[in-house]
Amino acid sequence: MTEIETRIEQLEQRAAESALIADLSTVSETRVRNAQLADELGQLAARLRSRRPALM
Repeated sequence: MTEIETRIEQLEQRAAESALIADLSTVSETRVRNAQLADELGQLAARLRSRRPALM
């Protein structure tokens, strides 16, 4: 596994963790912010994954 693949997987893991925090939170501000963060991290990971062949 290359370093970029490792970084992409880390971003995907952090996105999943943020989504879980958003789902479990009882504080609306925390819910909203973690849902946004999960979305942003997921989009970033998807963009990197789609460009990965060009990076190698």
